[in-house]
Amino acid sequence: MSQLPVPVNPDDQGRGPLVMGLTWTFASVAIIAGVLRFYVRTKLAIGLCLDDWLMFAAIACNIVSQSFVTIAYHHGLGKHDASLRPDQVINVLKWMWLANTPGLIVSILARISIAVLLVRLFGGVHKWLKWFVIVVTGLCTILTVIILPCTYLQSTPVSGNWDPFIPAEHWNPKIYISLAYFCQALWTFTDLTFVLFPILVIWGLHMAMRQRLGLVLLMSVSLFTMVLSILKTVGLKHIADQQADPTATDVLYGASLEILWSCLEQAFVIIMGCVPPLRSVVKLQLVRSISDSLASIIRRKKASKSSLDSPKYVSRAEQYENLEMSHGRLGRINENDGLPYMGPRHAGSQQSLVGKDKMHSTPVPHVQSKQTWMDVDV
Repeated sequence: MSQLPVPVNPDDQGRGPLVMGLTWTFASVAIIAGVLRFYVRTKLAIGLCLDDWLMFAAIACNIVSQSFVTIAYHHGLGKHDASLRPDQVINVLKWMWLANTPGLIVSILARISIAVLLVRLFGGVHKWLKWFVIVVTGLCTILTVIILPCTYLQSTPVSGNWDPFIPAEHWNPKIYISLAYFCQALWTFTDLTFVLFPILVIWGLHMAMRQRLGLVLLMSVSLFTMVLSILKTVGLKHIADQQADPTATDVLYGASLEILWSCLEQAFVIIMGCVPPLRSVVKLQLVRSISDSLASIIRRKKASKSSLDSPKYVSRAEQYENLEMSHGRLGRINENDGLPYMGPRHAGSQQSLVGKDKMHSTPVPHVQSKQTWMDVDV
């Protein structure tokens, strides 16, 4: 890279627009999900908990990381290596490197937030799940704390990490790559188990199948994060192979894909961490009012359509329903009905007034005095 030729096609943006479009789209969705989460928690008087503040910090770091990636794009991120000037190569590497630190913080803070939420939801009953989440999250945190300083200490001076044109002493690249590879593999395992185990717990609860499936779907969307984490791990291996090969070409162009997977993973882990708390949005009065209004409109439209299609049938059904209710009411006549007492009741018959001067007995089954109209067969 020390003898870079004149840029071949400097106007070719390469993957740059794709990286910017996808990463900013999902970063915006992550920000919106976070804002809605805080709004729901405060509006329902639940109050902000530790997991909410951790997610807020993750969102702030994600904005910083995404901003650094955007600066790298303006310097040529996503272009083919042959289309970059030497100063562009330095700046692209520099801002990619700087974006790595807040990106790592996003990944670990968001996962800690999810872990705190899982412990609060399931830890009181399922102790094994509580301690599993704590141990795995602790390992992820320790590895991240180790990797963060290594990001800068692996080169002396520090600027040697992104400036290939100055003399610098470097660690064996396999050290950092191995740490990053192991950490990313553990994050992938975390994304899988943090979804799988809660689903197994929820599936065993005594609730309607529709509610089970709804909860499972809400939590299963975080599998997207696991997929992106796997892609990021594969990307790390590709970068390690290129660093070991002195004849490798288009190194920065290939690294742009790693930036894409990293930014998407950061956004998705925030989004998926906000999904369970956002289920409470249905409890908001505004949402209930809108839902009730829509349901009322749909019912009125269905009733109007039914009356136009078969008016006579609807009318007879209403008459039958009224008759049913009236008959049920008659089956409740006894001393506690609030009606005048008509004398002693005889087994197998019930006295009924037909007119002022005429009375006859109508055979009916004997009705116990404690029965209500709902208990009578009509």
